[in-house]
Amino acid sequence: MGYEIRNHGLHLTIALTAYAHLEGENKKNSKYQDFGTSNEDSAAEFEVFEEKQAIMRDITKDLKKLKAALLRIKNKTYGKCLKCKSTIEIGRLKVYPEASYCATHGKEEK
Repeated sequence: MGYEIRNHGLHLTIALTAYAHLEGENKKNSKYQDFGTSNEDSAAEFEVFEEKQAIMRDITKDLKKLKAALLRIKNKTYGKCLKCKSTIEIGRLKVYPEASYCATHGKEEK
């Protein structure tokens, strides 16, 4: 069933490391910066805030994927393609530990 238990530990470590990093980024990007009181300052503040919001949306999406991967590890289904149930390539999981699909069905990952 998927990868042997010894491999689950490796991927869990990878996923948890990525998860911790993304949570830190999410907290860092949630702060509103105050550049000053002029209209130019307000425009710059808003622009930076919008950029951070976009980053936070991406991070939130990535966190969801990581949480799903951690759940699959817990359920012993990690490393199996959600579509065809074949084993996801180890190289793919090393690069993309939250992968839900094999390379063949990877386009569905988005």
